[in-house]
Amino acid sequence: MRSTLILFAGFLLGAAQASAAPIGTIQGTGNEAKGGTHTIEAVVTGVYAGLNPAGFYVQDETATADGNPATSDAIFVVQKDPTVAVGDKVRITGTVREDAGAPSFTQAVLLEPEIVVLSQGNALPDFVTLQNASFSVREMERYEGMRVQFAAPLTVTDNYSLKQRGELTLSAEGVTYQPTQFIDPNDEPATGTSSTGTRNLAAVTAYQTANDSRSLILDDGSAASNPTPIPYLDPKYGTVRVGSTVSNLRGILGYGFGKWRLQPLAGAQAPTVRTSRPQAPPVFGPLDLKLASFNVLNYFNGDGEGGGFPTSRGAKTPADFARQRTKIITALRQMNADIVGLTEIENDGNGSTSAIQDLVNGLNEAMGANTYIFVNDGDANKQPNNTDQIHNAILYKPAAVAPLGPPMVATVQGVFERPPLAQVFITKRKARPDTLGFVVNHFKSKGSGSGDDADQNDGQGGSNARRKAQATALVQFINKTVIPAGAVRVVSAGDYNANYEEDPIDIMRAAGLVPATPPTSASYVFKGLTGSLDHAVITSNLVGFLDVQKWHINSAEPVMLEYDQAGEATDITNPFRCSDHDPVLIGVNFAGISNAASARGGTRLFVYPNPAAGSVAFSLDKIPASAGRLTLDFSLPQGPRLLSLQGSASMLQAELNRYTTHLAPGIYVLKLQGQGFQQTQRVMKE
Repeated sequence: MRSTLILFAGFLLGAAQASAAPIGTIQGTGNEAKGGTHTIEAVVTGVYAGLNPAGFYVQDETATADGNPATSDAIFVVQKDPTVAVGDKVRITGTVREDAGAPSFTQAVLLEPEIVVLSQGNALPDFVTLQNASFSVREMERYEGMRVQFAAPLTVTDNYSLKQRGELTLSAEGVTYQPTQFIDPNDEPATGTSSTGTRNLAAVTAYQTANDSRSLILDDGSAASNPTPIPYLDPKYGTVRVGSTVSNLRGILGYGFGKWRLQPLAGAQAPTVRTSRPQAPPVFGPLDLKLASFNVLNYFNGDGEGGGFPTSRGAKTPADFARQRTKIITALRQMNADIVGLTEIENDGNGSTSAIQDLVNGLNEAMGANTYIFVNDGDANKQPNNTDQIHNAILYKPAAVAPLGPPMVATVQGVFERPPLAQVFITKRKARPDTLGFVVNHFKSKGSGSGDDADQNDGQGGSNARRKAQATALVQFINKTVIPAGAVRVVSAGDYNANYEEDPIDIMRAAGLVPATPPTSASYVFKGLTGSLDHAVITSNLVGFLDVQKWHINSAEPVMLEYDQAGEATDITNPFRCSDHDPVLIGVNFAGISNAASARGGTRLFVYPNPAAGSVAFSLDKIPASAGRLTLDFSLPQGPRLLSLQGSASMLQAELNRYTTHLAPGIYVLKLQGQGFQQTQRVMKE
């Protein structure tokens, strides 16, 4: 039938027919294509019967294109049940539209097509190669509908819509971070400790603009809801994590629902997502104590006797709770910490049917009798000074530590929804014991607020004023209650609901406390932006005596793996996506500790992109002596500075190595300036 159609079509073609226009002259150089009736001759590059609207993409051959690189040589043809195949050369007459309404949705489309297949099996137009470093969605109009490929791998930054719509958000230059993870709304450089004003708001906005500019959607070529099978899952792990990569990505660049999106190709050119998981908690050197902070995602055990479901915040059924419980216990057992601070556990007291007792029972069943006990922070009904349905709690191993004095719950009124809980511990493993104060916190979330607590559009979300008041009260609690109780050294951990450079963290810095992780140490993903709401903040006398690592088992994983969405398909054999926050692990050695990153070999910075001859380590040893005293700025690709230094080349090299030890793998920009000398170099952290 198709060959008959081709012969018949060839017989019909004649001089009286309208001449075909290059698609580029229809697309034009503006944001909207030239409307009206047009005739084109082009090659079918992709057929997508499952899109809404359904149809296929066509692209001019090089010989017949308009030759203008500022115009797109392709267009989407709307056809309910596409009758063409990839490689067909077609002659089409139809009406072109590009507007916000259906079926265009701001993509140029050709409607009511009269299609004649001229030939089959034609070579497809070459791919346009997009350079990751210069990629910007603001420049993509010229490639609308065309075959494109990326020069370097892309990174998955959001997997939230994978199950529902078969979509992943990708970035051309690594993970997209929350702006306030690196940019202080008040201070430039961000090492300042101001907690009022918005003097640096423009930088926050610019950072987010850069995030948006380098991001696009990897679609699945379909408009189906809840596609089966779910695309792009790793065959071994059944997941796609934030931070996964896609190499040699090729596809057709389309537009829809306000986003540029890459429609996948079939067969050998289909996208492949590479995913790996951290199979064990971070490794520390010799320790005196291991601490942990863990958000357990509304751990509610019903009435504690098998009933009482659905609960107000947690599991809806006993089966759901059993799945949640098993995964939480698996995570805690593998962390194997001596002291654990818990957030989001039900505030139903310490009785035999309480949530905290249920969790301890499960841990001791898995790890041995009396492995853990909990700090008794109230009575059988509720924690004092707490009106919320959840509270902070502390577990500990009686074989490792013993409480020194009673637990302390912050008593200040009208400040905390969930007051900080503190306990001073004394170690038991060495002949000469040490003491340590441990505080667990859960500040007000970003999701609501009015008046002073309304979202100020400064990147910090709602209820920031509330969190600032809580940070101030926490500092007072540590200084006036916890330290006088016998804790010269204090670790204050938990869910602060504030990213690394936000006001609550600055308030604690200004008081002399130290956030013990760098801004690249993330624990939470929201709307495709990675940040850290979970921190270990320490008294300055603990610097050099502990190492802090996040165990990335939750935030990078898709929400579809959580027990309440996965249901019977929940994988209860592993801890992944047992919560939405990553746990924080803290290793303490009271005689001094070698940072785990340093123990692994320290920083490894390489010239980027790699020279043809292979990897070249970056160093400052070839700077001319005439440059004199140097200024060094170390930045993210989007521009925000992470470090500013001045001094000799040797001093800068040492400081650069020390500072970048903790940085996540990725691409950074280094700028050097001296007398008659200036250099800008992109570097890659291995």
